[in-house]
Amino acid sequence: MEVKADDKCFVCGKNNADGLHLEIERDNEKLTTKAEIAVPEKFCGWEGIIHGGIISTLLDEIMAYAAFTHDEKGVTGEISVRFRKPMPSNRKVLVEGAVESQKGRIVYTVGKITIDGTLIAEANAKMVRLD
Repeated sequence: MEVKADDKCFVCGKNNADGLHLEIERDNEKLTTKAEIAVPEKFCGWEGIIHGGIISTLLDEIMAYAAFTHDEKGVTGEISVRFRKPMPSNRKVLVEGAVESQKGRIVYTVGKITIDGTLIAEANAKMVRLD
């Protein structure tokens, strides 16, 4: 599979007018990532509550950034998300990801979203490096 970056990613792309514009910090030594965001209410499912698909998307992106450096290419092979509490709109949350292990082309990752230390959602994923 050939993939090309065009800076239009829905989550982190600066050239996507409708995107979330998430600015992700990556620790290359620890293979961890983090970002803060207050998701606007236009991404709600119920009034004042961010849609679960958006929460899953944030977790997917933060784990992918943990798994791959900017010069590597990869995709999500599998993701599992557990929703713990509703995520309110327009409120700053912390999104974090980390690599747990690697085996061949598969990178096993974990992610979580918290608000003031309270767990909103957590995930794990298998990321696949592309050749």
